[in-house]
Amino acid sequence: MSHICAKIESIGFDCLLNINEQIVPRFVLEFYSQLSFSYNSEGHFVINFVIKSKSFSLTLEEFDQILKIPIKGHVSYTDMWLLDYLSLSAPSRGHYKTTPHSPQVIKSLIQIPRQSQATCTKNKKTIVVDENEILTREIQPHRKPWVHIIRENAIFLGGHKDHVSACLCHMLNFIESSTPYNLAFFILKQMEKTQNKPKKLLSYGILLSRLFKYVVSVFLELAIDHYLSFDRVMHPFAPYYEQKMRLEHEEKT
Repeated sequence: MSHICAKIESIGFDCLLNINEQIVPRFVLEFYSQLSFSYNSEGHFVINFVIKSKSFSLTLEEFDQILKIPIKGHVSYTDMWLLDYLSLSAPSRGHYKTTPHSPQVIKSLIQIPRQSQATCTKNKKTIVVDENEILTREIQPHRKPWVHIIRENAIFLGGHKDHVSACLCHMLNFIESSTPYNLAFFILKQMEKTQNKPKKLLSYGILLSRLFKYVVSVFLELAIDHYLSFDRVMHPFAPYYEQKMRLEHEEKT
């Protein structure tokens, strides 16, 4: 357990384990309703949103200072499973230029080597899995806790749990090598991708509670009493991991 936590802490991902904020649903809905993204004249990624007719624009760096998540290091964003998409979607110039590791390098660090062609079942049909897609069951056992906690607290919004997304594989690669990863960039790109999803899938409610506190501090005339907050705690890492491992052990015996 200490080894797992140490690896996550080495690149600042322990921020996903320690968040305990009340969620403010009305603020989350207003935030996403007029959300847009741009780049400023200096090439910095900018998030724009409107709360009660007041406009806000924050650079990625300012956004990071408010949410307290890792901003330095490699970036990536794709919602595809195939590892090849990491290089296709990575910024090739500017502040966020990144050259992702090859699929072969990533697989060597996190995947149990395949002894034969991998398959999965979808709609009661057996499907052959591409050599550069990684199934959840193929993740090396001591890295599976990272998959569970990052899915729950940073990425997962529904869909298939039998595959590990290319970006999650990318993150696991950097956790294993203790190499910095720009989680703030990923989260903003995820927000950009999901802003038009159904309301129940709007993500990062707990992290956005920190943004709400910032908005309140600079927008003093905001009627705070109109924004009700509710408890919604992310999975505590140790109890969640221990329960997960116990259930998996019981299924095997």
